[in-house]
Amino acid sequence: MLPEICRRWCDVVGLYVEMAVRGFESAPPDATLLRATQLECRDISKATRLERTLIGTFAERLGLTIEEELAAWTLIAAQLVPTLGSRIEALGGAREPTCGAIAAVAFSRDGAQAIRAMSRTGSLIRHGLVELGDEALAWTKRPVVVSDRLMSLALLDASDEPCGGRFFAPRRETPPTHELAVDEETLAELREAFAANGDAIVAAIGLPSSGRASVLAAVAGESKLELVTIDAKRMAKDLGVFVRELRVAARECKLLDRIPLFVNLEALADDKLPVFVQAIDDAFEGRILLTSTKAIAGSDWSRPVSSVDMRPTNRHQRAKLWISALQQGSPSDGEHLAGQYPLTSGLIVRAADAARSRAKDCPIEPKHIAAGVRSVLEDRLGQFAKRLTVTQSWKDLVLSQDHVDVITELLARVRERDRVYEDWGFGTKLGKGLGVAALFSGPPGTGKTMVASLIAKDLGLEIYQVDLSKIVSKWIGESEKNLAALFDAAEAGHAVLLFDEADSMFGKRTDVKSSNDRYANLETNFLLQRLESFSGICLLTSNHESNIDPAFMRRLSLHLRFDVPDATEREHLWQALLPSDAPRSKQIDFARLAREYQLTGGYIRNAALRAAFLAVDGHNEITEEHLRKAARLECEAMGRIAA
Repeated sequence: MLPEICRRWCDVVGLYVEMAVRGFESAPPDATLLRATQLECRDISKATRLERTLIGTFAERLGLTIEEELAAWTLIAAQLVPTLGSRIEALGGAREPTCGAIAAVAFSRDGAQAIRAMSRTGSLIRHGLVELGDEALAWTKRPVVVSDRLMSLALLDASDEPCGGRFFAPRRETPPTHELAVDEETLAELREAFAANGDAIVAAIGLPSSGRASVLAAVAGESKLELVTIDAKRMAKDLGVFVRELRVAARECKLLDRIPLFVNLEALADDKLPVFVQAIDDAFEGRILLTSTKAIAGSDWSRPVSSVDMRPTNRHQRAKLWISALQQGSPSDGEHLAGQYPLTSGLIVRAADAARSRAKDCPIEPKHIAAGVRSVLEDRLGQFAKRLTVTQSWKDLVLSQDHVDVITELLARVRERDRVYEDWGFGTKLGKGLGVAALFSGPPGTGKTMVASLIAKDLGLEIYQVDLSKIVSKWIGESEKNLAALFDAAEAGHAVLLFDEADSMFGKRTDVKSSNDRYANLETNFLLQRLESFSGICLLTSNHESNIDPAFMRRLSLHLRFDVPDATEREHLWQALLPSDAPRSKQIDFARLAREYQLTGGYIRNAALRAAFLAVDGHNEITEEHLRKAARLECEAMGRIAA
């Protein structure tokens, strides 16, 4: 059975179809009748508590004229009442409603008015309520199809959530501002921006998952404003489809009487930003909320823009958020987690959700939290880098005291950064570049990558080895975009970035002799700027430090050079790299091996493994002869002659 409001409108449509069939000879179209019917139907909607279905107010909210509203109901009636549908189709001489038939019923055969309304610039088409068919046909013969959104409205099936695209983010309950890990200064700036101008653009600028959307939603909630969240990352790449999606978003905001919140605006390609700005001006009314990683004030907006930078959370804020998100733990637990996992606000909440899901009904343990953190980092960094699993320990390395001192300093820079930058006030003096960037250089096999991995393990952090094949692109600007996403994700998740063979990415800039040189230099310049502002941990390794651009050296916190180990160090390496569980002869002269074979740690490791397979193949224990044979093979692989 059709809803009451729907039946009333179908009766009105039937009246006008009858007049159209008779050629309007018996009575002219009466606008007063339409207005009375419109008001009556809205009264029915309110009386039956159906205003939440939007059907009683959709025309008013979308700014439709009386004729456009009748045109919409004519198409609805053609679907719901078969007898009416047949007569409407007959008016157009087709098997489906046409523009000519709708013009006859709703626009009194006023062709000019009908064409304006039933064109791509008309409200019905622009808002996606109806769709036009074959463009090759004459306008009067073009079929008109009612959209699923309009039919769901008519049948009272429409929910109070936006629909029409996967770019709409699910509605989430936003905590009040006092529960967010946001400083009072940022909140005050946002509140001032909300109060300043009713049609302004308010943008929260900061890292992904830094709570940008949450704080905008919370401040909007203080003003009793409801939001429709549109995720720019989910919008179409095709420019034409992108424009249609923006129109759908504008329609849903008007239908639901909410304001739009566009998140992840940094995901838009450069060619889409001007289109986006124009669509905002054309289709959206009132206040617009945005989140981005970069300033948007430079765009050609026609309305005032208020940008507020999201300040990084401090240790105390992170501690409170960890306890709140985990729903268990003491303040000291929160302080420990804030130091161990200094993630951004959004990642803390997601990691805590993942930890609670893994723990199920049991108390949350450290392993659950570690797994939760790992899952959110993998989601962000996995597309550009590979997570390294570190099984070695410091005992597997042989380091000089100078190396140990430098590594100890690097660990202290990370562990005590909150105390130095926040408690001691160095952060306000430096302003930017509060991250840790270190270069490990030296010949192959000297332990550079291993030291980087052990540093991450010692700090309790995940380390991700950057996959350059997923970063570098032949398309102009794409490499920089990938690098920006990589650094943003590492910064938000406080993961260690490892650039192996860093000279390939951080190489010296060259004189510009071709466009290739210019674009290669652009990548280097971008890296210089991003490393300058990076607040995370970035470790570089290189066999050719002289190839690295000198400008990077100033931005490094530390530079550790690894030399070929001497005989004593090689002896210790031979002993350290043979596991205690492996059967081996007691008659091995490690000092002699070290003297005769000048191998670095990586090659000694390879030789030890080779010797193990030589021994196990002969069902023997590892002997000095196995080790010497393996060492000779490694020397030959290096192009050396060994005795």
